[in-house]
Amino acid sequence: MFPPRRLTFLKTDFSVSSSFAKFIFLIAKVKDRSQIFEVSRRYSIAVLMVGAAFALTFAASPFIEPGISPLFLLAVMISAWRGGLGVGLFATFLSAFASAFVFLPPRYSLQIDRGDMLQLTVFIAAAVIVGSLSAARKRAEEAREVLLVKEQTARLEAERASRVKDEFLAAVSHELRTPLTTIKTLTRVLQRREMTDEERAEYLADIASECDREIDLVLNLLDLSRIKASGVQIEAKRTDAGEVVRACAKLVRAAAEQRNQKIVVEIAADLPFVCADHSALRRALCAIAENAIKFTPEDGRVTFRAERRAGDEVNIEIEDDGRGIAEGDLPRVFDKFYRGQNAGGATEASAEEVPGIGLGLNLAQTLVEGMNGKITVESRLDEGTKFTTRLPIWKEDLAETRAK
Repeated sequence: MFPPRRLTFLKTDFSVSSSFAKFIFLIAKVKDRSQIFEVSRRYSIAVLMVGAAFALTFAASPFIEPGISPLFLLAVMISAWRGGLGVGLFATFLSAFASAFVFLPPRYSLQIDRGDMLQLTVFIAAAVIVGSLSAARKRAEEAREVLLVKEQTARLEAERASRVKDEFLAAVSHELRTPLTTIKTLTRVLQRREMTDEERAEYLADIASECDREIDLVLNLLDLSRIKASGVQIEAKRTDAGEVVRACAKLVRAAAEQRNQKIVVEIAADLPFVCADHSALRRALCAIAENAIKFTPEDGRVTFRAERRAGDEVNIEIEDDGRGIAEGDLPRVFDKFYRGQNAGGATEASAEEVPGIGLGLNLAQTLVEGMNGKITVESRLDEGTKFTTRLPIWKEDLAETRAK
């Protein structure tokens, strides 16, 4: 049988080994090197603080009575405040071990009486209290950091919104002023000059074209206002997607012919009906087609393609062989008022020459999504752009197809 003092030492030694094993296991569980460094840094605080308390107590031991030095309590509190509750308890364990083994009589025995146990209980209570306060402080700091990030984000968004508003006002002013200036100039020419019937017809055609441009701009602004005020009013019905594609191609054909562009329409013979709003779908496809015509050079080609893909959807593609869209512009191509630094792959100067304020594609996306559809874009500079609109097949037609 071991004597009582030896049993106390064995129990304490087992406790030391168990705590050290738990600490090693905690380090082993952390796979990230940065986390390992952080855990090591925090626990090294306890080692340094208890080491400093031990050195000061050992230096003063000839002049003070044997006992647990209050310096160890200070070391525990600092460790808990700097490293948290776990570090504070670890510092308590180190302090108890150092005090019991070196400073408490009988020395080098690890025996602890009731008075010493009471002091250690105070140490543990101090570690818990200070560690809890430290955790609360860290949570408050993290909450403050989150609020600071939110405030910075909100400020950046406000600055961006203000910048977009200014750009929008400048673009709208330019778009409104340019057609009116052209109309005014041509009207005065008609009033002051003698000209042939052919010249007069040409000037009147130009005036009509500028009026259409002005009307389209106003209609887009009205659509934007209505969407912002009450959302998109969509009435989904059984819609012939092929008929809508043909109508859209016919509407933009005149603009394409002015630029010597070729319009190609490819519609699958067995194209099913889709669940969509006829008017909304036509406006969305026309907005995409007009964008394709704007950024496709003369003698280019714009292809309308409609076919059923695998699944329960119909794909409507509008593809051109124009300038394409810069890779950096693709994520924002559907944003309001966004035309890109190199719109359509062109330089800034040439992009400014192309009419529009960046509303067409945004309206197209809003209308398509309002019909439970999806619109995507693929593009490469100098190779062309393809917009794909996916719409669900009309449910009754889908049921008949599945029955077959």
